[in-house]
Amino acid sequence: MIKDQRRRITMAFGAAAGALTVGALLPMAVAVADETGWVPDLGTLSPTEVSGFPPYSPEVIMGHESWSRFDFTTNQVTVPDQLLGTDTETIFGAFTNNDFSNGDITVDLANFGGGWGNEWIEFSNSTVASDLLITPFGDFPLMGTFF
Repeated sequence: MIKDQRRRITMAFGAAAGALTVGALLPMAVAVADETGWVPDLGTLSPTEVSGFPPYSPEVIMGHESWSRFDFTTNQVTVPDQLLGTDTETIFGAFTNNDFSNGDITVDLANFGGGWGNEWIEFSNSTVASDLLITPFGDFPLMGTFF
């Protein structure tokens, strides 16, 4: 009788753990189903100022650049050169940060290396912003009240 109860309890805990794991991971899988954002079109950068002395100080490149709409699920550009504006690119070791603005939209794309990054998108006529964590395991929207 005691063996049967232990077996039932073990099976119940196993089923609960499995359900919790699926319940925790399912929203992440759904969240990355249609993630899109903007990425710089590096071929369009027209530098107006360059500063820094790598590897001792960050290299900073400022200029005019186009950004394209990008689908992170298919890794394809969907709308080339959709945004035109001013870009500031900071490079320090493996870290690269692009700050783009055209007056209506601000995009901050940080690349930490190894497939890790972060994209922040903010519209000037809205109080809503978008924050996307980019990982080698998929992209996840970051949410919170700190926007």
